[in-house]
Amino acid sequence: MSAGIDVIVPCYNYARYLRACTGSVLQETSLPVRVLILDDASSDDTAAEARRIAAEDSRVEVIVHQQNRGHIDTFNEGLGWTAQKYLLLLSADDMVAPGALARAVTLMEANPSVAFVYGKAIQFARNEELPRTVAAGGRDRLISGQDFIKRICARPDNPVETATAVVRTAVQKRVGYYSTKLTHTGDLEMWLRCAAYGDVGEIDALQAFVRMHGENMRQGYAGANFLRDYGQRRDAFEIFFDAQGARVAGAADLRSQALSTLAHDLLWDASRAVEAGRGCSEMIAFAAELWPAVRRSRQYRRLQIKRLVHPLLQIATRGTTATSSFERAAPARD
Repeated sequence: MSAGIDVIVPCYNYARYLRACTGSVLQETSLPVRVLILDDASSDDTAAEARRIAAEDSRVEVIVHQQNRGHIDTFNEGLGWTAQKYLLLLSADDMVAPGALARAVTLMEANPSVAFVYGKAIQFARNEELPRTVAAGGRDRLISGQDFIKRICARPDNPVETATAVVRTAVQKRVGYYSTKLTHTGDLEMWLRCAAYGDVGEIDALQAFVRMHGENMRQGYAGANFLRDYGQRRDAFEIFFDAQGARVAGAADLRSQALSTLAHDLLWDASRAVEAGRGCSEMIAFAAELWPAVRRSRQYRRLQIKRLVHPLLQIATRGTTATSSFERAAPARD
């Protein structure tokens, strides 16, 4: 197999994970592999560790930022470096599974219409949680880019774990860089963009190990602002359809479907908030901002009734419980 893959490893204060990450890539010997470690001005030992790794293996290059530039600029710098036929963006705290790169490249070599492939990932917190062996995969699938876009609009979450996503470099060069406006959902918009230019391969095998820990960007983001996630997903669809809508059949309807589904999902979250005794006014208002027509939906009307009735039911339930307790405690009378 002559087609090669370039692996971009952005790193910020992950020196302790860097060797395991790069090692998982460098163990691939059936195809040409290059690794670029991008240290975004880490305050730990990342730069020194990266240089040690590069000194041990000529396939590794290192770039060290003197000032922190943020993850989007760092990702895009890495994309600009790529030159081989395929590429992978791999966070320094994650690892590729054995054989993952060869599986991806094999599928894409056999199917020139495929813009990118992705597969399964296992989340783990400690190395001892990793499986000792990786089971062989089943049957891979190819879906048209149009069908992939339709699927995402119907269920507007990101189904692609970036650590598993191998992209055809020619497609990446054509679609361009990550949007600087999407600090959280840039990957979602990128997969939509790539799907507008080719088919998508789904590998039925374990392709990556994704490390979960307290410093994960995704965990910090989710905890910081729940509504911002909805806003960033909305922005991802808006930016995608504004730029690529002409390439997508039924773009206007798909755009409406994505925004409508986001709004309805947010109302479900608001309903759960009511049940938990939490406020939901901001959630309801943002759902209406995402999709103004949601105010005319049955779900919206039921939620408004639930906001009125649920507190009364809670009071009644507490009253009934208190009465039952009193009756159990009262002495029997002749």
